[in-house]
Amino acid sequence: MDNIKIDKIWERLLKLTNNFEKVNGKIINVSTVETGMWTLLKCKYGCTGYGKSLGCPPHTPTADVMKKVLDSYNIGILIQTKDEKISINEIVVELEYLALDLEFFKAFALGAGRCEICEICNLEACINPKTHRPSMEACGIDVQSTARNNGYNEMVRLENGKKVYYYYGLLLID
Repeated sequence: MDNIKIDKIWERLLKLTNNFEKVNGKIINVSTVETGMWTLLKCKYGCTGYGKSLGCPPHTPTADVMKKVLDSYNIGILIQTKDEKISINEIVVELEYLALDLEFFKAFALGAGRCEICEICNLEACINPKTHRPSMEACGIDVQSTARNNGYNEMVRLENGKKVYYYYGLLLID
């Protein structure tokens, strides 16, 4: 792994998030990323977006397939925010393209939540493949366990009597 190149990605992340006091990022060992077959059930029976986007199950890799993908990586950058106005998806995609420019040809970004690029997905071929990435959870990643494995211990908290949710994205690099 080229530490100088990773440092450049890290510097870019800091520049991207410099104006956002609520964004955190950590370089992680991908072996800390956990998958779980139960995530599909949460999508299928807990989300109104199930099956309505190429970035959602059943159109995304299963947890078993994602585990095999993760096994081909060593390093990642896990990004966290509690500000829903900040697009984790845009940040990780921009970092992916920077990583590709730095010759990390395996770089791949995973966002959070359902894709919101198109109002209605055609469910055949993505018309925005340069900016669309599936979410971690849609690919069978246990986001909560992965976050906790990397020192992020809160998924939701009360602030001023209101629930605040944390969002996570992941850039896989090698």
